[in-house]
Amino acid sequence: MKTEEEKEKLGLLLVYWIEHNKEHAQDFKRWAEKAKGFSEIGTEVYEAIREAVEHMEEVNECLFKAFELIKNLSFKKKALPKKYYTFTTNNKEDRK
Repeated sequence: MKTEEEKEKLGLLLVYWIEHNKEHAQDFKRWAEKAKGFSEIGTEVYEAIREAVEHMEEVNECLFKAFELIKNLSFKKKALPKKYYTFTTNNKEDRK
């Protein structure tokens, strides 16, 4: 059986992973735009990278779901600082 301490640590790791993935997604988007200029392969490279961004956002949604489950189970007793609840995972405008 997992301890409360391990649940709390996993909750913090999930927050870190989500934020880290968001930073990577921003880099991917920036490089996808640059790839458009790669002559005949540019469009395909752009589309492949944008697809990766969409998958990264889907991964973040799953990680956020896990975070919510852990938060509801173990963080009721011990509140985390507000900054841990301020991220979002559903950036639909970024998917365009």
